[in-house]
Amino acid sequence: RGPECKRISRFMHGVNNPELTKRLNEHVPKTMEEMMTSTTAFIRRETVAASKNKGHTSWKPQDQLKRHVSERKSEF
Repeated sequence: RGPECKRISRFMHGVNNPELTKRLNEHVPKTMEEMMTSTTAFIRRETVAASKNKGHTSWKPQDQLKRHVSERKSEF
């Protein structure tokens, strides 16, 4: 039980979304990276579900990401 284990535990105790808490407890992450990947995937699904419920798709994370990546390429 190293420091990473403690950080994962603190993060999981700090989460106030019951659905995310349940998901993290079902598949307890072994590393911070794994935990952040799981959390990010959960947030993306929630965002997509929320935008479908509202019936508008004006903001798409993929479009934001593409724009960000293309801006980065032009810097070099």
